[in-house]
Amino acid sequence: MIPIRFLAALMAMTILATGALAQPTVSVIQAPAGCFAPDVLVDAKGTVHMVYALNKNAYYARSADNGKTFTEPVKVNSEGAVCFTMGERGPKLAVGGDGVVHVVWMDIWSPGAKTFARYARSTDGGKTFQPPRAISSMTGNDGVTVAADDKGNVLAFWHTMNPPTTGLPKAATFIHIVRSADSGATWGKDEHVKIANLSELACSMCMMRARIAADGSVLLAFRSAEKSIRDFYVLKGSVKENSFTAIRVNKDEWNLESCPMCGPSLELDPAGRAVCAFMTRHKVYWSVADPAVAAFKLHVATPANESDEIYPTAVANKRGDVLMAWQVGPMSTTGTATVKWALYKPDGQFAGQQATIGKSTSGTKPTVFVGTDDNFHVVTTAK
Repeated sequence: MIPIRFLAALMAMTILATGALAQPTVSVIQAPAGCFAPDVLVDAKGTVHMVYALNKNAYYARSADNGKTFTEPVKVNSEGAVCFTMGERGPKLAVGGDGVVHVVWMDIWSPGAKTFARYARSTDGGKTFQPPRAISSMTGNDGVTVAADDKGNVLAFWHTMNPPTTGLPKAATFIHIVRSADSGATWGKDEHVKIANLSELACSMCMMRARIAADGSVLLAFRSAEKSIRDFYVLKGSVKENSFTAIRVNKDEWNLESCPMCGPSLELDPAGRAVCAFMTRHKVYWSVADPAVAAFKLHVATPANESDEIYPTAVANKRGDVLMAWQVGPMSTTGTATVKWALYKPDGQFAGQQATIGKSTSGTKPTVFVGTDDNFHVVTTAK
């Protein structure tokens, strides 16, 4: 008869070998020194794409080994300057099913300057980028983001006070959309976003995040400004129509007559669930939607639940584990902040793993992604 003690040891070895209960690993990838707001996306082939702001320009690089090595950076904007201020502004990225790389950004604002939403694309795998173009007919934009699918659809969103309107809550602007149906070769006319069950008012300087789900619907996460309640919603609609439904992410009822300048992250896990990370009342959380993105559940805090938490980003792997990374420190273009991460089980319970990566400038933010090995990676300038 085999001793029970031996059987238990054998079972434990089997579990470790199969990875049935083993937690994923978390690795830290150093973003280029001095860069701001790196944005990272993993495509269907497992290629890691990254854009970031540096010296008022946008740069692109890619990795075929889960971020261990990256190609030499390529400058995206052949002209103009890229806005990168206040921690989350910077170039944003999407990759179509045809491999075309799409990058959007905003001009640097200055008194009296006309600032547009800009776009450039690469059709040769990021080796070169076509000359940038303005995709907004209006100026003074903020919150620009982009999404692309495998059918040539590319959608960009931003918000701005256009047309100027009186009687609105303070720090509130309208959401706008523009579409391309040919992988960014040509663009249509921009429009006010139409929402069936909510106003199209967004918080005036919080970034937004767009994604296209597996079923072809477009999703847009944003901080609302309706009645000065600064809670988060995800808009869901068709890539072809300007008609959206708002799904509420959190219900904290944060009544604020100013913009907290911290937008959401929105990522889709392999099961199609939308994971949204957000800051409310100066603390960060994550929430998850069902595969149909009809409702969000959970309101998961950091293990320490500190004050001055900001710039959260979260992603889930195939098993449903969730990694969230964030900063603790001031919302400022100067000074320093502390970058941290924590790992959670699919039900939102803290998995017991957390770490402080180190210090970075408070004017940037970390980002996270899931590698082809189903492990987690944090991209940050913190050391």
